[in-house]
Amino acid sequence: MDSDGELLARVNEVEDFFGSVFYKDALIDWNLAKGFGEFLLRIGDTDAMAHALLARAHRHLGNLEQAREELKQCKVRVANGELAPSEEEMFARLLAEEEKLLSQPNGL
Repeated sequence: MDSDGELLARVNEVEDFFGSVFYKDALIDWNLAKGFGEFLLRIGDTDAMAHALLARAHRHLGNLEQAREELKQCKVRVANGELAPSEEEMFARLLAEEEKLLSQPNGL
């Protein structure tokens, strides 16, 4: 992936990046989401959002085992109470949707 600055600039250029990833599940460049999730983990941001980004990205990129592992990591963080109250509903929906999609043979 590009340098961190270029990566952040590319994420910033995407209109409604997080909405495209989490609500619409329709980002055009899933490698960008993967790179951003990896960036978040690299800088020490190990919260549920980084793992959720990676779960979605890996699923779309066809890396289903890695997507399942990232979903598992996300669930651990949610279970540990690492979410703000305003994030709980979104993550509950997201986790249920990802689990359902990843249980299908092709992950879509």
